[in-house]
Amino acid sequence: MEPLHLPNLEQKTLAIFDSLASQEKIFYEEAPSELITINGFDFQFIIAGILNKKPILPANAPSRKKAGGPFINPNPEEIVTELGSTHRLLVNKWGIFRPMTVIPTTHYALQTDDLDMSDINAAWSVLKAFETPSLIIYNCGVNAGSSQGHKHTQVFPLPEHAVWPSRACSYDDVSTNIANVPFKHFAIRLPSHADTKTAYGAYLRLLEMSRETLARLGEGSRDYNVAMTADWITVIPRRSSEGPYGANAAGMLGIVYLPDQQERDRWAQVGYTKQLEAFGIPVHA
Repeated sequence: MEPLHLPNLEQKTLAIFDSLASQEKIFYEEAPSELITINGFDFQFIIAGILNKKPILPANAPSRKKAGGPFINPNPEEIVTELGSTHRLLVNKWGIFRPMTVIPTTHYALQTDDLDMSDINAAWSVLKAFETPSLIIYNCGVNAGSSQGHKHTQVFPLPEHAVWPSRACSYDDVSTNIANVPFKHFAIRLPSHADTKTAYGAYLRLLEMSRETLARLGEGSRDYNVAMTADWITVIPRRSSEGPYGANAAGMLGIVYLPDQQERDRWAQVGYTKQLEAFGIPVHA
């Protein structure tokens, strides 16, 4: 499957994002960021007050199982571009980063479904079209921190500090014990010539390992996170999102966005890496 041709995509995305934000048609504000290292694990805490207004669907909400939610008939102003016949790129109405975008399926699909080749192709095409190094995340299921039931990936700029999957050292062997990562993880590097097929094959390989881990440990969850850049991909098995505001794939990378200082303080009270272990599976389990 050939990546989509998307010329000047980043410039177009920024223009739409900035225009809508200036008109307050989407919610974005520059949020204070704090970078700390706990037990060798880097955390970037971002306190964004707009999250106090962001709707999070309850686990039993009808639109987690049948068509509904904001991606079905999106506001045309929020559509950056159609991504073939299967997906579209939208500005994220609740922007933590500039820009922050989502890639939902055009027709309703479940956020508990695995990614297929068309999902990866849409995400990979956007990733390669953006000039700024960017991150794709997918939160598969409620335990993985999904806030909507309609299948979608998210895209935003990589942080300036190196997140832990960038330390995966092999294009062939899966990294399962990256130093100071306290939860089970599966990561692999992607070669510079990688295409959609390469990325999708790597994802399937890591997904199988994640599923085997959850099954072996008798976890009731089948949920997981995916994070991918042009250089690497990781899959993280999840058993819970219960805790300080929850955590999606970004949170498991240490990029934690929160609505207020009270939620930030809870991470210190619970124990930073202990909370990540509770969201995922302890690395030595």
